[in-house]
Parts: sequence; structure tokens; C-alpha cells
Amino acid sequence: MKRCKGLHFWGLSLNTNIRFAFLFMMAIAVWFGSGLFVTSKPKQAVEPLSTPTNVQVLSINHSLYSPSISLRARTEPNRSVNIVAQINGKISKVLVNEGMPVITGQPICEIDPEDRYLRLSEAEAHLNQSDIAYRGALKLKTAGYQSELAIAQAKAMLEAAEANFKRAQLNVSFLQIVAPFDGFVEARPLEIGDYVVPGKVCASIIDLDPIKVTSMVNENEIASISVSSPTSVSINNGPAIAAQINFMAHQADKMTRGYRLEAVAPNADSRIRAGLTSRLEIRTDGVLAHLIPSSATLLNDAGGIVVRVLGNDNITASLPVQILGEEAAGIWVSGLPRQVDLITVGQNYVVDGELVKPSFLVNNGQQ
Repeated sequence: MKRCKGLHFWGLSLNTNIRFAFLFMMAIAVWFGSGLFVTSKPKQAVEPLSTPTNVQVLSINHSLYSPSISLRARTEPNRSVNIVAQINGKISKVLVNEGMPVITGQPICEIDPEDRYLRLSEAEAHLNQSDIAYRGALKLKTAGYQSELAIAQAKAMLEAAEANFKRAQLNVSFLQIVAPFDGFVEARPLEIGDYVVPGKVCASIIDLDPIKVTSMVNENEIASISVSSPTSVSINNGPAIAAQINFMAHQADKMTRGYRLEAVAPNADSRIRAGLTSRLEIRTDGVLAHLIPSSATLLNDAGGIVVRVLGNDNITASLPVQILGEEAAGIWVSGLPRQVDLITVGQNYVVDGELVKPSFLVNNGQQ
């Protein structure tokens, strides 16, 4: 009797578990099946709206750019000569001191005349005598009393007397050693009582107006310079003065391989002295280029210098440039088309091929 109760209990428990499992599986089936019949409206993806980047653009046209070559230079006298004695004699007068200004023809030293004025008077008298003798010989020839030989001898004596007279005049004129041009007495080595011979230096005269400025130009720059190139010179970092190139060497210096260049600048008041350190600024032949703000340049992945420009339909692009020079208003570059729309603000925040919203700036004439 007890055994039957146990089997009955076990059978009852088993049936209950099966029923629970069956109900659980039915619930799962209904839940999965419900997804086949209930359709929910698909959610549409919301794409964010991309607005073009704002940039500032400057329209620039090319213009003529003349690069400047800067050269270290030095001032020199326009002319410098040593005035020498042309006859023998003793210095009797010294009329100027070192450093004094002189004008053309002004006496600097005088040589003792000794008997040179007497020789001049003697030569003049001999000339007059020879002239009278020659004219008399011609009259006798007309009357038929003089031979051709006598006339020739009289003419020869007259020409010799003329030569002696001119020589005596020169010796007297050489007594004064005079300045050949306006300038300054840089040196005067003679004193009263010194004896001079032909070629002995009496004084050194320099001319400072105009002042000469000399420099050396290397072989890469000489080809772009001509005598008509606009030139200026600054003395000891002073203000620039207009200058003019007047000499360019055709042969290089054997030691430096540079070419000597000379320019002159006005110096009417002679305030610019010779031997001063200076700098020559020479404008070379012009090239077509663009003057752009220095902040507009960028570096590409290869390390080259580029600028970002605005193309058709407001699409950006990068163009390579080469820097030629700089000045206060910006930098000069080559490599751009004749007219270009340059992005000056915002170029760092856009990439090539990007659509942008440009705001055009007013060109104030500096670019």
C-alpha cells in the first residue's frame, strides 16, 4: 500500500515538471513569434549638417619685383694724385698745410727761381734778334742779294730761339707747384729748404666730390647687375644716398674670385670721408612676382613652401611658391598664376579640395 503511494507521488511530480517545461517553451515560442508579425517603424539615421569653413581671401595680381643685392663696401676718394716737382731747386715757400682745402690752380709749394727769370729774359732777347735777322734775310732775297742757304740758316736760328724761349717760360711756370683740381691736401712731405728734383712729391691731393664707393661682387651676382641698375649707399648704417655705378670689372680678382665694382655718390659738402665702412644696395633686373603676407605661407608634407588658394566653385588648392625677398609689407614669391585668390585667414583649418565660404578682403595696394 505504501509502494503505490510512492509511485503515485513520483508520477505526479513528473507530470508537473513536464507541464512547466511545456508552458515555458510555449511562452518562448510566442515571444519569438511575436517579432515576426509586429513590425516597428525603422528609425531614420540623422546625418549632421556640414557647413563650409569661413576663410578670408585676398585677390592679388603679379607685379614687377626687383630683388636687391646688398654688398659690403668702402668709401674712397674720387681722385687722388701726388703733385711732383718738374724742375730742380730748393723749396722757398710752403703755401698750404695738410688737411686744407684747395682749388684748381692754387699754389702749394714754390721753388727758388735762382737765375731762371734771367734766362727767360735772355731767351726772349735772342728770339727777338733771330726774328729780325730772319725778316732781313727775306728782304734781301727779294732784292736778289741773299742766297737760299743764308735764308735757311736764319730760319733755323729763329726756330731754335723760339724753342729756348718756350723752355725758359716752362721752367719759370714750374716754380709754382699748383693743385690740379679742387680737393684737400692729404699729405705735404716737403718743408722750406728741402731740395727737390723732378718727380719729388710736393703734396698729395684728394677729391671727395663725388665720393667713390667700391665693393666686390661674386660671380653669381655680377650677371644681374648693370651700370644702369638703381643703386643707393648707406654710410655707417646711416640714411641711404642715391648712387650711380660707373665701373664694373670684366676680370675677376685672382685671390677672391670677385669682381670690382665702383659707384659714386654726391658729396658736395665733403662730409663723407674716404675709408668709411658702407653698404651698397643694388636693384637687379625685375621679375614678375607676387607680394603676399608672410603669414599666408604653409609647409607641405615634403617640407616645401606652399600657399592655399581659392579655385573654381570655392574649392581650395595648394600651390608651391619660391621666396624671392621680403620687405615691410610682406614677402615676394614666384610660382603663382598672374591673378590669384589667396586665402590669408583660415588656411590652416582647411585641406585641398574642401568647399569653403570665402570673405574677400579689400586690396589696399600693398599687395
